[in-house]
Amino acid sequence: MSWILYFIYLLLLIWAIQKSRFFESPGINKKWLVALFMAKIAGGFALFFIYSYYYSPRSACDIFNYFDDGLIIHNVLFQNPTDYLKIMTGIGASSPDLMQYYDTCNFWLKKFDYGLPNDNHIVIRANALMCLVSMGNFHIHNMFFAFLSFVGLWGIYKSFAKQLVQKRVLLLIAVFCFPSVWLWTSGALKESILTFAFGLFVYNFRNMLAKPGAGNVIGSAVCVFLLMQSKFYVLMAALPSLAAMVWIRRKPKHAFVKFLTMHAGIFVAAWLSKFVTQIDLFEVICNKQHDFIMMVQGMQVGSYIDIPVLDNGLRSIIANAPRAFATALLRPSVLEHGSAMMVLAGVENLLILCVLAAGLFYLKPRNLAQPDVWCCLSFITILFVLIGLTTPVLGALVRYKVPALPFVGIVILAAASNERLQPIDKWLEQRLNGV
Repeated sequence: MSWILYFIYLLLLIWAIQKSRFFESPGINKKWLVALFMAKIAGGFALFFIYSYYYSPRSACDIFNYFDDGLIIHNVLFQNPTDYLKIMTGIGASSPDLMQYYDTCNFWLKKFDYGLPNDNHIVIRANALMCLVSMGNFHIHNMFFAFLSFVGLWGIYKSFAKQLVQKRVLLLIAVFCFPSVWLWTSGALKESILTFAFGLFVYNFRNMLAKPGAGNVIGSAVCVFLLMQSKFYVLMAALPSLAAMVWIRRKPKHAFVKFLTMHAGIFVAAWLSKFVTQIDLFEVICNKQHDFIMMVQGMQVGSYIDIPVLDNGLRSIIANAPRAFATALLRPSVLEHGSAMMVLAGVENLLILCVLAAGLFYLKPRNLAQPDVWCCLSFITILFVLIGLTTPVLGALVRYKVPALPFVGIVILAAASNERLQPIDKWLEQRLNGV
């Protein structure tokens, strides 16, 4: 019965893609979007088989633990509806009497606390909410998560479609088709919720700059809340460029000076915030790295790598930032020995380097003077540095840099010559329409 329900939901989601105005964009055929969504459904099944047969045991797989914890929280609804509402809304969720439920969960409680929201909670709550309509079918959850990330990726596409109208098919490929983006945002994982929230945030934020309205303001606020509950550092990585964009849009003169000034100002504000919030963000980065290293050393993770240990806060972070960026960009490489998954990730990184090299061939230097390019480069750089500083596991590194990869493609397309790429884009459009 649950599989009949699965196909009903699948048809409804496809119908929503075909009928919703949100999924309309000039020059983009709806059948392409349906095909991309079906590719994400296939990615969800790929994740299921990878976690079922490649990673083991099941108790060590986060995708199944989040699902199992969601079932536990869902069952609280029938035991004590008041407790269920507390857990799901977060209002009173820290009450000691709720520990009887949390103790039975696998991932609700975290060993390390940095004074930031526990990002396990949002994906567990999402699973618990989906249990109301899924009959406990894991694959229905996977499909819903895949749709969420699909919506987020489409939001990123629409955010840049007008600026890259002559490269719209290439833009669609750049946003959706990095292998890591396809795989890790196609299932019941944090990356799917993160992609949904961040993609729609970028979409609403850029619309708000162009034409302020209550809908865009509310949409942005909801997405910020979701990002605060999931991957806080992704929002922080984007903050300097977003703030700079607001300033530049209001007063376009001396744009690059304002861009640099805003970054310097936010950097200083982040350092000073410890005197107000009692949370030293740079110390949090160091502590997160130390805890991550200790955890994986105790688990004897096969893809563990040595990274410079941060020892004195801000100074150590600045000194190791270049190496951290290179680690996030280049590793794992095809020259490193490892598992099949690491080999595939190495091939993807080689592909990224080849695309970057091709981008230099098609580069139009004048296009680099666009604020959109600066903002994307800022986000990529900050996120890669944070990831490279704190992540001593190649498998985690591959997943954590997923939010930046569509923007890598966007930068390459934005900086490339329209005249040289437009024929390629037209050829691709003709081939796709002929399928």
